Amino acid sequence: MDGLSYKKIAVIAGLVILVVCGCLVYLRDHVLVENRDIPELTDISAAYQAKEEIATAKSKLEEGIAPAEVITTLPAGGNCVAIVIDGLPDRPLAARMVDVLQKHHAEATFFVEGQNAADDVETIRLLRDAGFELGNYTFVGLAGFDKVSQDEQLQELCRTQKIISVRSAFIPTLFRAPRTVFTDALLQTVHASGLPYAVKENVRVSRHLLIDDAAADAYVAGIPDGSIIAIPANRPVERKADTEGKIDERPAIDMKPTIQDSGEQAPMETEDLASELDRLLTALEKRGFKVMNVNGFRKIRYIPANAAVAAEQTASAVSKDAAEKTQGGKADGQ
Repeated sequence: MDGLSYKKIAVIAGLVILVVCGCLVYLRDHVLVENRDIPELTDISAAYQAKEEIATAKSKLEEGIAPAEVITTLPAGGNCVAIVIDGLPDRPLAARMVDVLQKHHAEATFFVEGQNAADDVETIRLLRDAGFELGNYTFVGLAGFDKVSQDEQLQELCRTQKIISVRSAFIPTLFRAPRTVFTDALLQTVHASGLPYAVKENVRVSRHLLIDDAAADAYVAGIPDGSIIAIPANRPVERKADTEGKIDERPAIDMKPTIQDSGEQAPMETEDLASELDRLLTALEKRGFKVMNVNGFRKIRYIPANAAVAAEQTASAVSKDAAEKTQGGKADGQ
């Protein structure tokens, strides 16, 4: 009996091993293979050059595409604000920020750099799974975006569109860039690149400002109703060569600005942007503000400040010239 029992046990153990091995083979060949649909970074390095998308964008510019509209503040009275996060946080911070936003039932749009999106697909998936919208923050968070060439603008925008769509199956419709002035030419390039809207904030929260609840309450007291609030994540972007053996020799000034570049103090390692966000949202709730998606804000045909001033000066000159001609005509008649 004991010998027979041992044989039965051995047979059962063998069958279990076979079943387990079969399951592992099935998982390898049929389940895990699905994850290969999204290639690794080394496989998509050529794909995110977005050559076809850039060519299409250039064609649209040649055809005279209209400038992208600008999303701006709402008139007072709605008791609402919108929050945009500039830059893709690293995954641990992103997870904490998602928890904070969900705790307060608040909306937010994360403007992400194409390079960080390529390197950190897990964070992109985390944000999308949580239901948050992604925006285009250029490929490396390029500051002074209005001052670079149109070719570079197209490269930065189209590559970012491509990589976010590959990594998340989501195509951004919103654009932002650090320390950038919206001009007609830039907004046309933005629209041609597949982005119908650019977002202009009127409140920018510096780091280390919301150090406690009292500081947050005092800060929020000065935020107008209908504001768009920008919060910088300030994650560095590592520039990479487009092809093997090619080195990017552009100066560091072209890279995403650090906190020191923007005139702010560097953060202490122990400080957490998620904690500051929590204090901000708590203070907004005390004032009765609802944090809604920025897509619900006004969309306008934007007239840059310099263009508005130029138009006003032209109108003034025309009026003055007309007045002088009228006075001259009266003098001639007399």
